[in-house]
Amino acid sequence: MITLDALFLAPAVRRWLSQTTAARVLNSFDRACNLINQDSDILALVASERGLTPFGAVVASEDRAPFRAASAASPVRVETTRLTIGDLQVEFESARMWNPTPNWVEVRWLLADDGELLGALAMTALDVAPRGSLLELFLRAEARTMNPLMFEHARHGAVELVNGLRMGSVEKSVTGAKKLAGLGGGLTPAGDDFIVGVLLAMWAGLYGEGREQLGAAIAEAAAPATTLLSAAYLRSAAQGDCIIHWHSLFAALLRSEVNATRDAIQSLVSIGHTSGADALAGFVFCHFAKAESKATMFSPRASLL
Repeated sequence: MITLDALFLAPAVRRWLSQTTAARVLNSFDRACNLINQDSDILALVASERGLTPFGAVVASEDRAPFRAASAASPVRVETTRLTIGDLQVEFESARMWNPTPNWVEVRWLLADDGELLGALAMTALDVAPRGSLLELFLRAEARTMNPLMFEHARHGAVELVNGLRMGSVEKSVTGAKKLAGLGGGLTPAGDDFIVGVLLAMWAGLYGEGREQLGAAIAEAAAPATTLLSAAYLRSAAQGDCIIHWHSLFAALLRSEVNATRDAIQSLVSIGHTSGADALAGFVFCHFAKAESKATMFSPRASLL
């Protein structure tokens, strides 16, 4: 039996351990393993602090691939402070708590009426992000690499979602979210990542006071059309929780540190193939969306940070 000690965990992990009566491996990789229980709640185990999620725990391991032996066939046993996956045991008793909720009061103060800062975030992200992300919603046609059909589908969904939030319309926002849900491939499709960014923008006050109350309806409308893992991220964002990369970005912005901000953007947009970039696109889209039907277009390589 190989034993790993959890170093940090989100509060949701404690709840998962105490409430789970049956669990299985949802998917596993060399340095990460996602479990799902009888209520379809997910627990993410990762071997790096960079992987901290609102429903995750970081484990200590000198092995470069601690979860290589975990598979869908691995039996899972859950106890209050211990988790067993096949021949792998994870101990949680001495783990430190990590709060996945940013200080939204400070973030709202920072971003209040600061369209220039949101524009700078978008332009810097375009400068360092991989090609083909939903940040290309801000580019002219000749500068895009995204499939044109996907671009149009994403644009229509994004505009409807964002304009719905601007108007405070649950119906319009939900319609836009449904158009984006499941759009793209991978464990967290691009459309879902975009919605996550929009939900976080709601908590950041970019749509006005109280709009975060619409988050649950948006997340639940999108969840059935996507993957179980992506649905977990949507529900977390609807509650104002996010991965550690967003915390790093907000912290750098609050300190007004240009280099740290650029590094944080680089770290965020490096997640997945385009997942981080897609989420950042959703976060800043409210600044560029026209009230009627389409986004403002920009020339590429116009970094402001």
